[in-house]
Amino acid sequence: MRQIAIIVALSVVLALACVSWMASEAAAEPIPGTNPAASAGEPAQTQMPEITDALARFKERDYEGTLKLLKQAAQKNSELPPANLIMAQLFAQANIPGGVRNALERAVSESPDDPEPYLLMANIAMSERRQTEARLLYEKAGSLIGNVSNAKRKGILHPQVLSGLATTCEARGDWAGALRHLEAWLKLDPKSTAALQQMGQCLFQQKDEKGALAKFKEAYKIDPELLPPAANLAQLYARTGDQANAKKWMVAALTEAPKDFKTRMLAAQWALETSQPAEAEKQAAIAMQLDPKSLDAMILRGVINLFLKNYKAAEMYFEAASLQSPKNFAATNNLALALIEQDNSAKKQRALEYAEKNLQQYPKSSDAASTYGWVCYKFGKLDEAEKALRASASGGLGTDTAYFLACVFAERGNSADAKKLLESALKSTLPFRQREEAQAMLDKLKKADAGK
Repeated sequence: MRQIAIIVALSVVLALACVSWMASEAAAEPIPGTNPAASAGEPAQTQMPEITDALARFKERDYEGTLKLLKQAAQKNSELPPANLIMAQLFAQANIPGGVRNALERAVSESPDDPEPYLLMANIAMSERRQTEARLLYEKAGSLIGNVSNAKRKGILHPQVLSGLATTCEARGDWAGALRHLEAWLKLDPKSTAALQQMGQCLFQQKDEKGALAKFKEAYKIDPELLPPAANLAQLYARTGDQANAKKWMVAALTEAPKDFKTRMLAAQWALETSQPAEAEKQAAIAMQLDPKSLDAMILRGVINLFLKNYKAAEMYFEAASLQSPKNFAATNNLALALIEQDNSAKKQRALEYAEKNLQQYPKSSDAASTYGWVCYKFGKLDEAEKALRASASGGLGTDTAYFLACVFAERGNSADAKKLLESALKSTLPFRQREEAQAMLDKLKKADAGK
């Protein structure tokens, strides 16, 4: 999502405006909760009628009317942020990127001494990897922080500027620079777990394992709901490809926190990513014992059983996940993959129905196209299969899609392209559930070509 980086900063706008606006709980959403006014400590009854009317106008797509009402509200309450900042938030909630940008440009023009528009523009630039532009915008926002008279708003914005500056330093590999900004953040808020964890990651990048662990422990002491310190190190080592140290710290994490759900889930994911599906299933099973209703655990366990070729078990977990969350794409998409592999005509038909429905709902999803293509291949619909798989590949060729498309090419006698796809997939170090089948097919095609 292009709006990912607006996550917290835009919440300042609606929090201070006392606006109740329904939003997803997902971290990628602009508002982290369902009631930003309440999260900011503002009583819902203080909501201004102009704000209420503005929301109604926005829902009717009367954007000029919305802005007019927001400006009236800002004139009545000097603590409110500029009207166009609130407009930017509403556009972000409605997933209208163009509206966000236009509103922010107007906010800069109308309130050039306010740091927040620059901060939000910096967040967008950072999310789009325009790092130099982001750094300059964060620096501009930082230079204007002193202009914010509202203590609450200033207390929210200043840490975000420092976090953004630290992130731009990290992107350039300037870990010392990142630490300076994070230390400044901690002076503002010594109990900021976000700052402590980001500092731990910077120290890890500087090969200071001991220092990183100390920061993770400090954050964990403040908030025991965080990932345990040893698990944090295991995750970081895994990301760098140092699987020996990842295993060492994963064992330490499981020993120290055997009943921590997040640690068990991390262990299951790590085991799957390092080609240990049986161990992954063991860890995921324990995770589900700790939280039987976890949607993430159900889906992860289903994926693990796809790797184990236990398609009935995979079906069971994806079915449970889809019943709990009928609109969850991962659940229904993977359910189609589990059903199509079983020797049951009714299940195969259900697989086709799920695949068709997902492709209709998510026509731009490469995963939906890939699954639909594979299901079509299993039904012998080679033309439809190739069309869908080629469309999926246009968004980046994953190992699964490469194997699926290789099967179509092999079926049509195009062994040259099939071999290229299989060789490419087999070179990948990422988890690949058809690795054995791909190797067997490649060997068979090479043998057949050699005998010609």
